[in-house]
Amino acid sequence: MKVIDLTHTISEDMPVFPGSETPKLTTKSTYEKDGFKETLLQMYSHVGTHMDPPAHIFANRKTLDQFSPEQFIGKALVVDCRI
Repeated sequence: MKVIDLTHTISEDMPVFPGSETPKLTTKSTYEKDGFKETLLQMYSHVGTHMDPPAHIFANRKTLDQFSPEQFIGKALVVDCRI
């Protein structure tokens, strides 16, 4: 089976839903000052690649962690819409 990764790279200039704020990545620790690098990531849950579980719009419904990973694997059709 061929696996196609549909994830988006998180960046401050990535496309977002109109009206949503773009992610903010702030360097908080550096190799030179702290001996390690760490970035504070601030973003809404609807930025980039994501799935909406039933709990997103219905109270007391399933969240994504309540689904087995196997439910998200299967046959698909890829359509290249680039011009």
